[in-house]
Amino acid sequence: FDSRRAGQQCFVMVAEFDLEQSAGLDAAEKHYLGTHVSIARRLPGLRNYVIGKLIKTPGIQDSRYRMAVLVFDSLDAYRAAYASAAGRELLADEQATIRNARVYRLDARVEV
Repeated sequence: FDSRRAGQQCFVMVAEFDLEQSAGLDAAEKHYLGTHVSIARRLPGLRNYVIGKLIKTPGIQDSRYRMAVLVFDSLDAYRAAYASAAGRELLADEQATIRNARVYRLDARVEV
């Protein structure tokens, strides 16, 4: 992760989602990890990027399959990233790849 300092403002976008699986889960995972993540890494101003599979919790109904956390310096930096060529490419790939998304946008502050 980039070196950050306590009290520093940032903007965080968190998305939980399923993958489009018409060609099967293995093909969906291969595309997500090989193509989608590669595009997201090129977003200008992206400071941190964490992806993973949601862990099943006994007694709680599963909601989504994966989660991604993207961190930018500000809301404006986030907007500029998605307006860039890489951002437009990512949005197009999301239309083909991502299903059942739930997105959270946080006006955040670094604490550690």
